Amino acid sequence: MSKEWIFPEEKLDDAQLRELCTALDIPALVAKVLVHRGYRDVESVSRFINKTGAVYHSPNLMTDMDKAAEGIRRAIDCGEKITVYGDYDVDGITATALMVRVLRELGAEVDAYIPDRRSEGYGVNKAALSRLAQNGTKLVVTVDTGITAVEETLHARELGLKVIITDHHECKSDIPEAEAVVNPKRPGCPYPFKELAGVGVAFKLICALCGDTKSVMEKYGDIVALGTIADVVSLTDENRAIADYGINKMQTDPNPGLRAVLEVVGSSSKWNSCAVVSYSVAPRLNAAGRMSSAMTAVELLLCEDAARAAELALLLDEENRRRQAEESLIFEQAVDMIYKNDMFNKKALVLAKRGWHHGIIGVVASRICDRFNRSCVLISVEDGLCKSSGRSVDGVNLFDALSSCGDILEKFGGHAYAAGFSIKEENIPELDRRLNEFAAASAGSTAARVYIDAVAEADELTLETVRRTEVLCPYGAGNKTPVFGVCGLTLSEVRTLSGGKHCRLRAEKGDARIEMIAFGMGAIADEFSPGDIVDAAGELNINIYNGIERVQLVLTDIRRSYRRISDELPSREDFADIYRMIKSLPQPIFSEVGRLSSEISRRSRRRIGTEKLINALIVFDDVGIISLGRLGDTVKIELAPGMEGKKFNLAESREYIRIKAELEQLEKGGIGHEN
Repeated sequence: MSKEWIFPEEKLDDAQLRELCTALDIPALVAKVLVHRGYRDVESVSRFINKTGAVYHSPNLMTDMDKAAEGIRRAIDCGEKITVYGDYDVDGITATALMVRVLRELGAEVDAYIPDRRSEGYGVNKAALSRLAQNGTKLVVTVDTGITAVEETLHARELGLKVIITDHHECKSDIPEAEAVVNPKRPGCPYPFKELAGVGVAFKLICALCGDTKSVMEKYGDIVALGTIADVVSLTDENRAIADYGINKMQTDPNPGLRAVLEVVGSSSKWNSCAVVSYSVAPRLNAAGRMSSAMTAVELLLCEDAARAAELALLLDEENRRRQAEESLIFEQAVDMIYKNDMFNKKALVLAKRGWHHGIIGVVASRICDRFNRSCVLISVEDGLCKSSGRSVDGVNLFDALSSCGDILEKFGGHAYAAGFSIKEENIPELDRRLNEFAAASAGSTAARVYIDAVAEADELTLETVRRTEVLCPYGAGNKTPVFGVCGLTLSEVRTLSGGKHCRLRAEKGDARIEMIAFGMGAIADEFSPGDIVDAAGELNINIYNGIERVQLVLTDIRRSYRRISDELPSREDFADIYRMIKSLPQPIFSEVGRLSSEISRRSRRRIGTEKLINALIVFDDVGIISLGRLGDTVKIELAPGMEGKKFNLAESREYIRIKAELEQLEKGGIGHEN
């Protein structure tokens, strides 16, 4: 089932592109991306690529910043013990390590506390505060958490604890009554940039304490950048400056613990530094909080001994492997649950099971969200309170959705696209009902889309050009890795890798040759053959293998350049082969369309692509031969009872006539991509 390709609406002015390329010595591809993202003149493009437009705002613009800094100074002067209370994700881990490091430099007696994900759950809790008070703590400084800890802050006061809260999560109506509450999203806060990560807010407090942003970044910019990139906050404004400086520091003079992790992941053999942080470094630190204790990762970032750092980095690498295995198991169980419970008409997926690991369900929720293009929450069922993590799609604000369910939740927090909460088991059915109502009333699209940043010619994709696209970095939320469309390619090779899991393709256009890799899309090998003319969309990469560098397009999607009726309208023979296949399989059938297409093509020894298959299934459903359900790229097929031996004129069905008319119209004009 092909995705909808969305090209930039604005047509580019050739003179404008030439001016930008000449004045700033950038490739046309870079200029195209920037113009489509709103940077249309030499000055604005120059500020973006040279990072001169990103500034560090004064920390004192943030509400309560002066109170927070003064409270910490007073505690240090009085010799009071300080505990930094953080969260167990990478943002919280980096914020905790950063704050502890700096407070120690300032002479504080300080330790760190991060709650156990499994036994304590997210956020500040009363039992932990009681233990801290018993152990002599006088001041608790929260990082990346605390903005919803109203009752917990009152409990701390009863214990004789002072609390300073630094956080970046969405605020509820009640703000905790702490010594200071520092959060740029706090109502009325005049701080001009609201998208700092938790480590970013901690960084601003440290800048206020030290009185010098530059020296803090020189010492700790890599730690601040790691948490900022990992938390998927918008890499614009101040965050862009943080990420850019920090990535450079990771490459030249990293924190000893980070250096050990980078050595484990082999960063020197990888091209894109931002991707190394997002997909290699951050998951290993996250694994500590997910699988055992986040304090292991904090120790790593506080470590100065190279041997101990190497030991900890290997430990985190092993934890990450365990996390991957557990994640695969939960993902399979969640998908099976979607099939068995027939959730194909759901607008939001609420999945609950006893024994699911608290630390893994958020990652799996993200994968389910991507797979089925639906908002999804996974709930780990336990006696007492059940813990949950959710992810969402464009148009469905998960934080707002949970806010509308606040009366049946025990605790919740997060963002538009990611959130966590706790709930009593008996309230899960009501949550399911309400979240589905909210999603149905929202503007979220159920159609998978590919957003093209710029159209490229095959001969533009040289090593030099790809390297020069690095001026667009760092990539992340608010400045995503560009997706380039390359149209009218003739395939010269299509072959599967890793036992059919991935697919490698080679293509040409004129004298240009292009190599493409489709991760997790092995089924397209049955969809395309050498000689096909295709459009490809993907991210540009440099593949380094045995010391040889090659330009590679990492595919997001691939489609035929022209839609021919013969490729998509089922023939009588196609209907017969597809029907025989359906009859031969256990009922009901749950399958990704690509896998089913591959199997039918293999059995029939003819290519029956996904579009032809789905059109056949729609016609079968229309005349009552089957019952068809669709969820993302997955279908549920069930033969209708009593149809054996009946005759149908499929070519006269309403859906067949509609599909044929649409394809005839499309065949006249092709797909209509931008040139």
